[in-house]
Amino acid sequence: MKKYDLIIVGGGASGLMAGVLAKDKGLNFLIIEKNERVGMKLGITGKGRCNLSNYITDLDTLVSKYTHNGKFLYHAFSEFNPVDTKKFFEERMNIPLKIERGDRVFPKSDRSLDVVNTFYNELEENILLNTEVKGIEEKDGRITKVITDNEECIADNYILATGGKTYPLTGSTGDGYSFAKSLGHTINYTYPVLVGFKCKEDFVEELAGLTLKHVNISVLKDGEVYKEEFGNAMFTHGGISGPTILNLSQYTYDMYEDGFEISIDLKPRVEFNELDARVNKLLRENGTTSLKNILKELLPSSLIPVFIKIINLDPYITGAEINKDQRSVLVSTLKDLRLHVIDSEGYQRAVVNTGGIDIKEVNPMTMRSKIIENLYFTGDILDLFGPTGGYNLQIAWSTAFVAVNSLT
Repeated sequence: MKKYDLIIVGGGASGLMAGVLAKDKGLNFLIIEKNERVGMKLGITGKGRCNLSNYITDLDTLVSKYTHNGKFLYHAFSEFNPVDTKKFFEERMNIPLKIERGDRVFPKSDRSLDVVNTFYNELEENILLNTEVKGIEEKDGRITKVITDNEECIADNYILATGGKTYPLTGSTGDGYSFAKSLGHTINYTYPVLVGFKCKEDFVEELAGLTLKHVNISVLKDGEVYKEEFGNAMFTHGGISGPTILNLSQYTYDMYEDGFEISIDLKPRVEFNELDARVNKLLRENGTTSLKNILKELLPSSLIPVFIKIINLDPYITGAEINKDQRSVLVSTLKDLRLHVIDSEGYQRAVVNTGGIDIKEVNPMTMRSKIIENLYFTGDILDLFGPTGGYNLQIAWSTAFVAVNSLT
């Protein structure tokens, strides 16, 4: 039985990063991946473009973006930050990068597969594909071996980089949680986050594919604004998604059982009274024009038929025929279009999940388990997540860096 310096369970983002760093350190290591290829989830990130990081250079600002357990990442980000990430991919991996709106970092090729293939070509000799870990044995607070469906593997140190439970078709099925639990670790309850909403309203089906640009969306709790986000959203078959919704879902993971409302302000840059005056002027100037044609000045064309149903007006009513009360309803709906959220789109569509390895049982300076002496955790398996925009891959890169660098 061959013995390694390091065994990495999982060939996703953090596992691949750990592999390259282990190679650079001269370690004898093995990456065990149950899929037929590595980087399955990495290959679909950023809509297939691979949003590698968010180029925030100030440490405190970066940490503040992680509202869930962010302080745990302070040391990891101080050791390996987005500047280091950009340098690593451009100089070590020879992948040219670019920085886009919102400080999002992408490969210049806009191809996730270029990143995945570069990792694979670098690590091919050290990767064991189509191999599923069935169990991990320990004795006296140390892992003694990893049992796969083909063989038993032993090493001085082990990294669990198996990811969370989201996009299970990519292999992220929560296996690592079971292994960690069997070794004595606490697994915090998981919920899908950075995920779209399912809505009660039937009309969302008619709007599927429509993108709302530059809108403000608020989550309502007890009739008050709980959280809000400005940006773009897109209607889906059965609900609504897009960057604003994904970021809001960080705060709603425990609200689906009772349901909640969201309010969409379609004209967030204009106050109600100013918008009312504009609409009144528009109606007066188009006195003989039908409402459905007047609304072309205010809304995307595909939204107009549904909007008219919501405000309960005749699409052929003319501007001159619309009274003050009807105008008030129209303007109010432009500023406050309500949707009733009944669930999330679940783990199948979530970017990440909350929950996982309790960070109280992991040393943030090393990513080493406080329970098992030779066990380390990296990436999504930890109870950590950030907003959309490259923040979650930064967790993968930084935690892998700290883990491998702490190996002696």
